[in-house]
Amino acid sequence: MATKMLALCSLLALTTLATARVALEDDVSLERLQQGWTSEGPASSATTFQVMFAVKQRNVDALEETLLRVSDPDSESYGKHMTMGQVKALIAPAKDSILTVKSFLRKNGVRDCETNGDIIRCVATLKQMESMLDVKMHSFRHKSNATVVRATQHYTLPEDIATHVDFVAPVNRFPSMRSLTVLKKVSGMRTNTPDSLRKLYNVGTVEGKNPKNKQACTAFLKQHFLQKDLANFYKKYYPDMEGMVPKVIGPDMGFPGVEASLDIEYISTLGAKVPTEFWSFAGTAPDNRQNEPFLDFMYLIGNTSDAEVPKVFSTSYGEAEDTVSMAYMSRIEAEFQKAGGRGITLLFASGDSGCADDNGQCKNGRFAGMWPAGSPWVTGVGGTENDTPEQAWGGSSGGFSDRWPQPTFQKEAIATFFSTATNLPDQSHYNATSRGFPDVSAQATNFEVINGGVTLPVAGTSCATPTFSGIVGLLNDLRMTGGKSPLGWMNPLLYKNPSMFTDITTGTQGSGIGCGPHGFAAVKGWDPVTGLGTADYQKMAQVIADLP
Repeated sequence: MATKMLALCSLLALTTLATARVALEDDVSLERLQQGWTSEGPASSATTFQVMFAVKQRNVDALEETLLRVSDPDSESYGKHMTMGQVKALIAPAKDSILTVKSFLRKNGVRDCETNGDIIRCVATLKQMESMLDVKMHSFRHKSNATVVRATQHYTLPEDIATHVDFVAPVNRFPSMRSLTVLKKVSGMRTNTPDSLRKLYNVGTVEGKNPKNKQACTAFLKQHFLQKDLANFYKKYYPDMEGMVPKVIGPDMGFPGVEASLDIEYISTLGAKVPTEFWSFAGTAPDNRQNEPFLDFMYLIGNTSDAEVPKVFSTSYGEAEDTVSMAYMSRIEAEFQKAGGRGITLLFASGDSGCADDNGQCKNGRFAGMWPAGSPWVTGVGGTENDTPEQAWGGSSGGFSDRWPQPTFQKEAIATFFSTATNLPDQSHYNATSRGFPDVSAQATNFEVINGGVTLPVAGTSCATPTFSGIVGLLNDLRMTGGKSPLGWMNPLLYKNPSMFTDITTGTQGSGIGCGPHGFAAVKGWDPVTGLGTADYQKMAQVIADLP
């Protein structure tokens, strides 16, 4: 009898061990993730998902070391970027990891899969998702009326599978719903058009010449533009571009969105004649598969050949750091490094809420670190306004990360800021030893945008980002026409050459609920509102031309 009991206990122990599950991405509360969204009950059983398993990569440290070498203008390796194949080979997951995850998917009936080497992307049913991840999926509606299907609890994986996976998506993460501000026309305010911006930033009549150069803007959650609007914009504001049609990657249908119209209109005219693409990620594919649009963007970059991938991406997506799990953020940081290692420049809008988060709040009194603009591996773009003098825009998000340590390329600039700035916010609001953002800035108010046949004045760092990105597109054109590499990850280059920017020294960042009386102010040198300042194309071109 004792022997039978022992055998039964052993069997139960083995069963428990075999079915032990591990929670992934549970460091962000469901309440925080779901802020602004309301459950409408269980999702339809007909719902399908484009699910991604991010398999653990290897040699990430070596990837970072390589990126630092090829991006340092003082290094003999500057500009010697890796190919897509070299990047994939360097960070490829262990074969056992890929096989284990694929086997898990097959056992759960998921067979329609593909991979870019380190992310396995599959089509799964609602039933399969709920079973694999031990969750219940609900339909959620945002206050803006957008809808998604997400889990109502943190997901888990069997322990022997979880050890091979960084995260699974889409499950708990909700898309960022940051939006532009449409202004009322006010007389006497500076109006921004392609011509006025080219004059302000000393671009003049410079246009792209190299057919191998490419730039792109991104759009998420069914943001589209109309070719008719773009044609009318060119006719009114930049006639030299009449007849130009950007290449569209992904869906572009339905009523146009102001964000999408702004992005394509300004990146293609500041970076005029540089071949321009519009990368669109809807969030729900035409067959209604639920997906995570930002992750789709990173997946597509990693799967697009060196000859075809744009060398500059302008993106206005962003959210507060504390809404993003460390597992997800750390993995996407590696994806940013992969892009930079290939010579691709990623620019992100810093945000439009001053020192607060997108809801106008400072959680627990902390200024909001914004991501991805606060990532060390991308270039964050803040906002300015006016021109006599140009000054910090109050809405420009900026500050210091609560996730990432201060990178070497930025230490001197931040030390100077703290040794010279006055009337600083109380130190309880931020971490002075961490990554500061933004890195650069550009005009962010009163942009003339044609959307749906109507000309609208809009504001936000979403205006600044395609403006600065178009200028980077021209700088890449200069280098590539001279037989040199594109700029790639620019931050070390930017901080070693602050004199190529127009320093913004006036203006104060807005505050928010729980943030204290004020945010940061623009000062001489780098500051956490306008970064190093705004572009002077001619000065930048001189520095760029002298690089190997």
